[in-house]
Amino acid sequence: MKELREQQHITKDLFEHWQQGKMTCSQEEAFLKHTGSCTFCAEKFGEWMDEVLVEPPVYLKDEISRRTRQLDVQTAVKVKQTSKQMQLFLYSLRVGLAVAASIFLLTVTNGVWKMNVEMPKQPNRMESHEDRESLIDKLNQGSSTVTDALNQMTDGLFQIERRDTEERK
Repeated sequence: MKELREQQHITKDLFEHWQQGKMTCSQEEAFLKHTGSCTFCAEKFGEWMDEVLVEPPVYLKDEISRRTRQLDVQTAVKVKQTSKQMQLFLYSLRVGLAVAASIFLLTVTNGVWKMNVEMPKQPNRMESHEDRESLIDKLNQGSSTVTDALNQMTDGLFQIERRDTEERK
């Protein structure tokens, strides 16, 4: 078999050698490289590939139909459908939870503006002491402030609820 030179187009003979696997690695690499870079050879390659394609056997359709009716294939299809349904269900739950949380927050914040909540004032500290205060101490102080504010809001919510209950009676 002759070597494919850089400027030479592929022949039917070279194509058949490639198809039968009779080329060495370097020959096959040169063959495919040239086919990929030369439009004439790529067109010829496509034409020869079309000639080689074989019509599927007649029994193939019946075999595929029979295979799709088998239990393992139907189970795999059902699992895939169920998986998609489960994904949709979980997504719906997430959206529902987000809507419920939004409604809850709107309800809570609507009642909060009616309350007279005073944030605890922090005592004035000297500058030198503030410089020495560690990050952990600042975080503890901040979390205490937030906790106190939440406690006051919760007390206010209970007062509103108690007032609403008394008004209904």
